[in-house]
Amino acid sequence: MSKVPVVFIVDDDLAFAESLCTVVATMGFESQSFDSPIEFLSHFSCGNPGVILLAERLPKMSGLSLLDRLNSGPVRPAVIFLTGTPDIQVALQAMRQGAIDYLQKGCSEAELYEAIQRGFAHDAANRAAYAQRQETAQRFAKLNQPEKEVLEHVLKGMVNKQIATLMGISRRTVEDRRARIVRKLGVESFAQLVALATVAGIQRESAPAAMKAS
Repeated sequence: MSKVPVVFIVDDDLAFAESLCTVVATMGFESQSFDSPIEFLSHFSCGNPGVILLAERLPKMSGLSLLDRLNSGPVRPAVIFLTGTPDIQVALQAMRQGAIDYLQKGCSEAELYEAIQRGFAHDAANRAAYAQRQETAQRFAKLNQPEKEVLEHVLKGMVNKQIATLMGISRRTVEDRRARIVRKLGVESFAQLVALATVAGIQRESAPAAMKAS
């Protein structure tokens, strides 16, 4: 069951955080506020969809440090930096670390609303990509070691005869293993196989197109 995305507010200015919760509620979004990075990390899970409104200055851990910590998880959350005093260097660093926006406190509700909507869309895309990687990894996990070895050579563009010679097995054995690879991975072409391997993070060495035929 899908969860409702939440606007997570991390700011030690309690009055500002409370007012922000009120504004977010009028936009029709659910919100949760935290007054420190430690409190936020103790409650937040990468399984929680939504967007994080993150203050730049926080006790014991800066907003940039918290962003770096969040980026180490399996799914990068959508983060919008909030600052009371604009700092172009901090803004650039936040964007380099993956923040999707950088807003000044006191920005218009329209700006905030648009940023939150972009955050929700960004978060949904990240989660969809993560789910696809997980599903793809499960497919590759079905391959046994001999099949993985054949797959490695196939992705290099080698033909069955070359693979058989290199591995010291018959061409028929290579064909059988390739057939099982295709069946287990659910692909119908070399292009689909390459695309699936890319999603799984498997590197492929380039090879002349003529070598890709079996």
